[in-house]
Amino acid sequence: MIPYAKDTSKWEDWQRDYRLGLILIMPPPEVSQEIDLLRAKYDPRSANSCPTHLSLSDPLSREMTPDLIDEINNVITDVQPFTLHYDKPHASTRHPGVSYPIRPREPIDNLKQILHGTSAFSDEAYHRRNIAPHMTIAEFISIDESLELCAQLQNSAPSGSFLCDKLAFVVPDENFRFKKRGTFFLADSGKRRYD
Repeated sequence: MIPYAKDTSKWEDWQRDYRLGLILIMPPPEVSQEIDLLRAKYDPRSANSCPTHLSLSDPLSREMTPDLIDEINNVITDVQPFTLHYDKPHASTRHPGVSYPIRPREPIDNLKQILHGTSAFSDEAYHRRNIAPHMTIAEFISIDESLELCAQLQNSAPSGSFLCDKLAFVVPDENFRFKKRGTFFLADSGKRRYD
């Protein structure tokens, strides 16, 4: 049984959309540790809410159940693990935040399409679904701060790649801190299908 937050009275309105959780790609510790340090330094609010991740799914529209776990496992059973790359941080002059663009985009978009075809999600796409894949360094800062931070990190931020062979199901607690509540494994990862 998944422990869902019962008291969301301290949450902001947008946060309530996430009460039933979502599915993320979380890089392995050797990647996330370096980026988590940047997040903690430049945007502690965001870092405190969730470790380094790539948003993959919309917020779930129903509670996770054994049947839903089976349904998700069935649709990802043939999805092969794939390698993702991150290089230079990016900032926009239109939206605040500094993040790593992630490439290639195609396997992530494919996985999004597969997942959103399950009964875990409503028929209407969540407004953030089509945002390009990225790993956030800082988001709760101004546009000017974003541009300055991005310039500062261009030659010092870590870069690299990692294998995506699993997906994390995360749910926020009453303090809106996301906790991993399960892991879905892609095909040929050598792991059982859900843990």
